Amino acid sequence: MATKDFDALAKALDATAGLAPPGYGNWVSISRDGAKAARDQNLDGVKASCKGCHNQYQERYKKEMRMRKI
Repeated sequence: MATKDFDALAKALDATAGLAPPGYGNWVSISRDGAKAARDQNLDGVKASCKGCHNQYQERYKKEMRMRKI
C-alpha cells in the first residue's frame, strides 16, 4: 500500500479471495471489493477492505487457522 502499487494490490486481493476458509462468509466479497478498489486506484477503498476483513476475522482466524498452510 505504501508504494501505491495498485496492480500488485489487486492481484494480492484477488488471490486472497481464493484463500477463504470455510465459514468465513464475507471473506470473498471483502477481498473482491478491495481488489476492485485497487483497480480503481482507490487507496481508501483498499484500506477499508483490509480493515473490514481484519476487524471481522482476525481474532477468529488466529484462533482457528493460525497453523493453516497456504
